[in-house]
Amino acid sequence: MTARRIDHIWLFGGLALTVLLAAGGWFLLIKPQYTNRDSVQADTADTQIQLIKERKRLAELTAQLKKVDTYKATLVEAQQALPYGENTNKIPEFLKQLQTLGTKYGVDASGYSASAPEESETTPTVKRLPITLNIEGEKVDEILKFVKHLQSVQPRAVLIQNAKLSGNDKDGWEVNLTLSAFVTTTETITVGS
Repeated sequence: MTARRIDHIWLFGGLALTVLLAAGGWFLLIKPQYTNRDSVQADTADTQIQLIKERKRLAELTAQLKKVDTYKATLVEAQQALPYGENTNKIPEFLKQLQTLGTKYGVDASGYSASAPEESETTPTVKRLPITLNIEGEKVDEILKFVKHLQSVQPRAVLIQNAKLSGNDKDGWEVNLTLSAFVTTTETITVGS
């Protein structure tokens, strides 16, 4: 019986060792591999989600890139309406615009005077240029068309604050305008003219 007992001890000992090796192998070798696999799969899923977001953002930027010419045109228009306040505040250019506009409507834009730029109370990067302007013409309709174009169509942003009409059909009409033009103290990149 001793030999049988020794065989049983070896059998149970071998079986216990096998279970112990299997459990140890599971916890030391196999389970970490499953954990690593799960971690890599989670990272892959997160990366795929991020990739989808980035592709959507790329599509949005590509669509915006197609509109870059429109954006440039809008910038040029805004730069004309609110030019950068250099030494001249773009006054010579504005006078040329007024003379060209006057010729278009058959009126004489003269008697121009401008005061020193004033700081804006609402926008610190904008200065207001007080201007007085005399417009002479034979017909009131021509002068009114000029004033309407000046206020709403021409590229330079101006705000008419006061207008005084005088004259008659025989001698001609004259309008004295008090207006404000604006300049910015923030320089932007010029993309075209």
